[in-house]
Amino acid sequence: MSIYETAQQLAQQIKESDEYRDFIVAKELMKADEGQYKMIRDFQMKQFEIQQAQLFQLDISQGKQQELERLYSLLSLNPAAREYLEAEFRISRMINDVQKIIGEAIIDVLPLGFEDNDQPQILA
Repeated sequence: MSIYETAQQLAQQIKESDEYRDFIVAKELMKADEGQYKMIRDFQMKQFEIQQAQLFQLDISQGKQQELERLYSLLSLNPAAREYLEAEFRISRMINDVQKIIGEAIIDVLPLGFEDNDQPQILA
């Protein structure tokens, strides 16, 4: 079996997983509720902004962090929104685990120096 066929099988197994199916159902429920959909998108955008700032080692204002926490608290009160966030977390965790397994298996193909975790510094 070729590596591409194996990758296709993995993709199919992911689509057949409980994590994937649960996420798709939760996502469709969110799309059906315009108000909740907007709140989820707003939460995700703010979360992304904070993650980008952390990635580039920029300061994150306490106000931005508190706003994200406030939005999360509001979303957690709604069962459908809470289920969406939990399903999103589970599918993301599964995908990250698969990427980690693959990454650890192919550590030898990293450019010189990177296998020792000696990565270049990001300049802000």
